[in-house]
Amino acid sequence: MPSIKDVARLAGVSIATVSRVINGYDNVAEETRKRVIEAIRKLNYHPVYSVKTAALKRTIGVLVPDFGGFHYNGILTGIEKEAIKKDFTLMISTTFHRTSVELERLEVLFAKRVDGIIVCTTKRDEEQLERFVKSAIPVVVVDREEPEIKLDSVGIDNYSAGRLCAKYLMNKGHRKILLLRGKSDIFSFSDRERGFIDYCNKHGAEAKAVPCGYFPEHGYCAVEKYLKKNGKDFTAVFAINDFTAIGAMKALNDAGLHVPDDVSVMGFDDDPISKYTIPALTTVRQPREEMGKAAFEILYDRLMGKKGVARKILLPVELVERSSVKELKMS
Repeated sequence: MPSIKDVARLAGVSIATVSRVINGYDNVAEETRKRVIEAIRKLNYHPVYSVKTAALKRTIGVLVPDFGGFHYNGILTGIEKEAIKKDFTLMISTTFHRTSVELERLEVLFAKRVDGIIVCTTKRDEEQLERFVKSAIPVVVVDREEPEIKLDSVGIDNYSAGRLCAKYLMNKGHRKILLLRGKSDIFSFSDRERGFIDYCNKHGAEAKAVPCGYFPEHGYCAVEKYLKKNGKDFTAVFAINDFTAIGAMKALNDAGLHVPDDVSVMGFDDDPISKYTIPALTTVRQPREEMGKAAFEILYDRLMGKKGVARKILLPVELVERSSVKELKMS
C-alpha cells in the first residue's frame, strides 16, 4: 500500500508539501500541486483520516442530477442528517442530467479538496467516475444499481422492483397494461422497465411501453397521445414514477375515464403527495432518506481509514397499496 512518502518521492517534493496539498492549503505553487495530485492518482494513494484530521476537514461534496421533485431532495435529507451528527458540511451541486456538467462539477470538488464525494448518478458516466477511483478522495455512488467500476454504491434493486409492480397488477387481474417508460439512459428507469416487461412477458401479460419523461406533464401528454391514437385498449397504467402517474390520472380524467373504475393506475416512489391524490395512488416506496444515510456512513468509514472491497448496498422497497388500482373479476 503506497504511503505519503511514496507520493512525495514520485512528485519530487517534501512530505510536508504533500500534506499541504492533501489538506487544501493555498501556500503551494499550482505546478507543484498538479504534480502531487498526479502522483496521488498514479499511486492510488488514499490518505487515512484520523478523528483529529476529520475534525479539521469536514466538507462532503454531493452531486445530484436535479432539485426537482422529491427523489434527490429525500436522499439529500438523509445525507444532511448524518453529516450534521458528524459535524460535516455539504457542498451541493446539480448536474442537470448532463455528464459533461457532472465532469466539471467533479473537477471543481476535487480542486477544492473536499474530504469525500457522494454522486447521485443517473447516466453512463464511467469515464468521469473512473478518474476519481485512483484519487485521494473517496467516492460513493447513489441510485445506480450496477456501477461498472469498483466504487462503493447504495441504491435499490430496480429490476426486482419492476417485477414486483408487474406481479401486483397481474394478481389484480390486469393483463393489458400501459407502461409509461422513463428516459432510457437513466439507470433506475431502464432497469425498472426491464423488470416489469420481463415479468409480463413470462406470465402472459401485455405491457405496451410508450415514451415518457418523469414529470406530470410528461405523463399527461403520453396518455393523451396514446388514447387519441389507440383508444382505451388497456386496463391499467404503470408509470415509472409517481409524478408521471399523477399526470396520467389527470389525462384519463380529462378523457372521461375514471380511476380506478375504468382504468387502474400505479406509480413508483411514494412521493409525499401521492396519498393525497383522488383516488390515493398505489405505489412503491423508495427508502430515499435511508439511501442518503447509508451513503454518508460508508463515506465516513472510508474517511476514518476503513479499507476493503467496494461495498454495494441494496435497500428494500415497500409496496404501498391505496385506492388507484381495482381488482378485476376473472371471467
